[in-house]
Amino acid sequence: MLRLAGPAAASFLLCLLSIFALRPLAIAIDLIDRPGGRKTHHGDVPIVGGLAMFMGIILGVGLLPVSEATGASFLAACAILVTVGLIDDRFDLSPWTRLPGQMAASLVFVLGSGLAVTTLGSPFGNGELVLSGHGAIAFTVLITMAAINAFNMLDGMDGLAGALALTALLAIAFACWTAGLPIAAGLSLVVAGAVCAFLVFNLPIRFNRQVRCFMGDAGSTLLGFSVACLCIQASQGPVKALSPVTTLWVVALPLYELLWSTLRRIIRGVSPFKADSDHFHHLLLKAGFGVRGAFTVFVTLAALLAVFGLLAARLGLPDHYSFLLLIVTGVGIVRLMYRAHVLWRLIPESLRRIPPLEPAVRKPGR
Repeated sequence: MLRLAGPAAASFLLCLLSIFALRPLAIAIDLIDRPGGRKTHHGDVPIVGGLAMFMGIILGVGLLPVSEATGASFLAACAILVTVGLIDDRFDLSPWTRLPGQMAASLVFVLGSGLAVTTLGSPFGNGELVLSGHGAIAFTVLITMAAINAFNMLDGMDGLAGALALTALLAIAFACWTAGLPIAAGLSLVVAGAVCAFLVFNLPIRFNRQVRCFMGDAGSTLLGFSVACLCIQASQGPVKALSPVTTLWVVALPLYELLWSTLRRIIRGVSPFKADSDHFHHLLLKAGFGVRGAFTVFVTLAALLAVFGLLAARLGLPDHYSFLLLIVTGVGIVRLMYRAHVLWRLIPESLRRIPPLEPAVRKPGR
């Protein structure tokens, strides 16, 4: 474990230093998020978190004994996403313009590393579902793109996307380490190290207000892709740290957000890519939780879901029961979010008096 801590610490330190170094560059090239319109934050904020995390990840991966094919394809795919994300952060690309870049990055990783989803476990209790050939590649690309966009949807409030990614990464690292997959655990910790450095500048706390930065689409897509790749690595192959169903628990909250947002928009007759203000964190804010309250609820829920999934797997709960519970829990969480005002009234009055930092939502979620 100490050998894995070194690359993770290097990733943390380089990301931390890179954010300070990149701030003047962001100002010079106008890579700035300014309030106005649908963006309600205070002040001009540099969008350098995504690039800084990528730089930290490059160093960390280079210090790990990762196979050349896996390491090179992973970093090449990340480079594509960060490049497209930075262009989007600067010029605000349309969703249809970003999708080819996401598909290209997913294909680079799948074809370069040879990793693909070849089994879905037994989510329906009627035997293992197996994929092969082009079907496995297409499905892997599809779920990777889904994860990319799920984390992009979460990046509407300080600290949210980063904290949920960190929760998933730590759960994957723990599962891989206990299953005897130290390299996968090390890669998870490297990405987690970069995320921790970014959160120093992005958590909804007071001391970082003067040095705050955003990750932008470069960062949110990087995190979604990294979590997806690590879930695939942990759940496929001869040694499995997690079953495919258990990986869904690890990313349950982003998964629920993606599925409900897509379904909600289709029911309303609008494009699934059309931004709105009805994401889970918006509902919590409307109920009165504020920035830090909504952040705490989100991270607590994500951690509880991940821990439950890991415990259920450790206790031998069959996949089909776990999958059924996952669906029921998702319906319950959607209901809970729409009745968040009831939950708010149950909180003691003394805890409601924490003053808000600022308007919480930078933009409606995508």
